[in-house]
Amino acid sequence: MKLENLDKLKKILSIVLLIFWCFLIFYFSNQPGSVSDVSSGVIVNIIKKIIPGNYHTITFIVRKIAHVSIYFILYLLTFNCFKRFNVSKYAFYFCLLYAISDEIHQLFIVNRSCELRDILIDTTGITLAYLITKKIRKNKEKLAKI
Repeated sequence: MKLENLDKLKKILSIVLLIFWCFLIFYFSNQPGSVSDVSSGVIVNIIKKIIPGNYHTITFIVRKIAHVSIYFILYLLTFNCFKRFNVSKYAFYFCLLYAISDEIHQLFIVNRSCELRDILIDTTGITLAYLITKKIRKNKEKLAKI
């Protein structure tokens, strides 16, 4: 396979993965609160068997870790995609706008709400991924100079 064909394939794959992840986030956010509660409840019940604690506290922690993780992955996929089009500097802003739009979207879903706290938690995942990718790029630049 020619190098240019491989690059095209990588671009297409990065776009498909990013779109898939955005739709996955939308799908989860589009679920009514009761369905979302059941989904996280399964994980909470497993954790509660291992680590005893308050059900509501564990639920809160599980949900917030999910937010951080989902948006961490969103940033990585966005950065990978945007890098292929030489616009990686906009990856952080894209993810932040997506987090905001996701919370606004939840205003229209039964038993869901728009929470500034969730946007900040999503931003934590985005920021962690940003810092890690920045560190990796700096290390690659240092190695390239050697």
